[in-house]
Amino acid sequence: MLATVLDRPARRVRGRLANVASANRSRAGLWLPVAFGAGIFGYFNLSAEPPLWVGPGLLGFLVPLLLTVRRSAMAVFVVIPAVAAACGFSAAQYRTLQVAAPVLKREMAVALTGMVEDVRNTARGERLIVRVEQFGRLAAAARPGRVRILLLKRDRAPPPGARIKVFGRFKPPPPPVAPYAYDFQRALYFEGIGAVGFALAPLSLETPGPVPLSRRLSALRSALSERIRERLPGDAGALAAALLVGDRDWISEGATMAMRDAGIAHLLAISGLHMGLVAGFVLFAARLLLSLHPTVALLWPTRMIAASGAILFATAYLFLSGASVPTQRAYVMTLVVLVGVMIGRRAISMRLIATAATIIMLARPDYVLSASFQLSFAAVTCLVAVYESGIWNRRPAGGRLFAGLVRPVGLLAISSVVASSATLPFALYHFQKAALYGAASNLLAIPAASLWIMPLGVAALFLMPARLEALALVPMGWGLEGVLHLARIVQDWPHATHVVAAPPGWCLGLATCSGLWICLLRGRVRFAGLPLLTVCVVVLLVSPWTPPTIVIADRARAVGVFSETGMASTSRYTGFTAEIWRRRAGMLEIPAKKGGPALSFDCDSLGCALNAPRIGALAWSSDAQSLAEDCQRADILVTRVRVPDICPVPHLILGPHQIRPGGSIAIWLDGPVPKVVYSRQVQGNRPWSTAAIGSRDEKH
Repeated sequence: MLATVLDRPARRVRGRLANVASANRSRAGLWLPVAFGAGIFGYFNLSAEPPLWVGPGLLGFLVPLLLTVRRSAMAVFVVIPAVAAACGFSAAQYRTLQVAAPVLKREMAVALTGMVEDVRNTARGERLIVRVEQFGRLAAAARPGRVRILLLKRDRAPPPGARIKVFGRFKPPPPPVAPYAYDFQRALYFEGIGAVGFALAPLSLETPGPVPLSRRLSALRSALSERIRERLPGDAGALAAALLVGDRDWISEGATMAMRDAGIAHLLAISGLHMGLVAGFVLFAARLLLSLHPTVALLWPTRMIAASGAILFATAYLFLSGASVPTQRAYVMTLVVLVGVMIGRRAISMRLIATAATIIMLARPDYVLSASFQLSFAAVTCLVAVYESGIWNRRPAGGRLFAGLVRPVGLLAISSVVASSATLPFALYHFQKAALYGAASNLLAIPAASLWIMPLGVAALFLMPARLEALALVPMGWGLEGVLHLARIVQDWPHATHVVAAPPGWCLGLATCSGLWICLLRGRVRFAGLPLLTVCVVVLLVSPWTPPTIVIADRARAVGVFSETGMASTSRYTGFTAEIWRRRAGMLEIPAKKGGPALSFDCDSLGCALNAPRIGALAWSSDAQSLAEDCQRADILVTRVRVPDICPVPHLILGPHQIRPGGSIAIWLDGPVPKVVYSRQVQGNRPWSTAAIGSRDEKH
């Protein structure tokens, strides 16, 4: 009797599952890049470097298993995704081994000889990436292959390809400024940079050697950037240089902040929008010109010729703009689209996104961890999902005039809302800040970029050999000035940005999984992920995360204390690290220099002290002479000097033994027992972090 009662619901469930499987059978392959990326994330989240045989061993076990169960449902839902994840794990492991290069073991002041690969302009001065030929007396097996060095402000950087000699102070790549913060060591490791430093003396030019093609392209890009800024001065020229040759170093901080707060900062980086506009403009112009002649239009394959020309120009634009990470990703996606146009396939589809993501992850698995990769693929995946729903093909009610005016505006508004909503969780996680009026500002900025700015920019590139680029750059500057004016207006609106404390990674992971569920599946089952996605976004916006009470920089070079009124840091240390601390705590406002925060350190030549209601007396000692006094008055002591055993600090001591292996440190004092988290614990024992541990052990 019971079996008869339960048989009907069971048949109903099986029928619905069969319908779901039938509707999504053709989209099963879209989950393979997801599994591939999950394998990459799994590799980078390990606390220790796995043996080299782990990735091949997993594949060696799973591939025969797949051949055994290839005709069963287990193969589709379990084994094939597991094989894809093992491939992602192996690709990340191979990439780590491929880029392995010597890293400086300890801080030192030496003379460096090498060739300039890249030049960047920063607020602190010009910064070079140098391919090392000689590094003091270090042997070739111990010296870093590439070095990042900051020049003296009075020095003018030589062009890429120049051979230089400079005396400077260098150190290993720095660890994260706070636990769970951006990992500079990992990023520099995959760029092949083994040391960072600054010049102590003016550089000198050496006898130039053979210049590789990449350095010639970098020098050409620098020359074109300078030429653009000469023809178009101010922020408009800096923006034009960023859009045309990828040089963003000359954009003022005010203009950058305005565009970020307005939600249109993506226009500053050469990404999918710019590459698509450039290739699309060339494709349209080439096909229009070919269609003007009747014989050519009727007998020649104009679509294939125009698409080939667009591919060639997009390739030239890739190298001319510096081939940054977003540009490479945009080029791959544009290339797939143009190849689809050439062979007559549907240009925009979810398979395009899956193919582009697979190519990028296979070539550079470390890109998956970058904010640009996650933001761009989140936006384009959601846009394609909405595109596939058919909303773009629905005609609004009314006459032709109504449809012709309202439909494009409505579709642009929908795309702006979709892209802004898709990138919101990632913006909150990576930057702890979101532009709330991004959809409205993009509604005006994107048409300006699509119809005015980028077409004129392409025309300027074509006119440069004839030195007539001003004919296009000047009107392009009008459009850029309009976009900047729009950004400043939106920036002044009330509640233009929303700031949160740094959320944990699991919340973004849940939001990503639920978003993929909604975008990749078909049928009503896709809406099952909507409640979880809504909860994750609400939690990210509300930001219930408690910032640490105390943050300590690497080797106790600085200490920061958080309170309800803001953050206080040791007076000897301000700038980038303190800004990251504030941002991760959801306190982006920087106190005035004169008034300062309500809570502040009292410093002298021997160290700093602070009294706070939540933590009591905190002392930061940089000299052994102050230890006796600090031991008597402090509840919490932070010092790089050895603390005597008789020191009667009742609460917490962070001395050399606690500071040396940990990198940066975050301490929560809200519970009955202090919670201490080291950035080295978060990083784990990985190739990009072990060099810093070794350098610290050698030095101390």
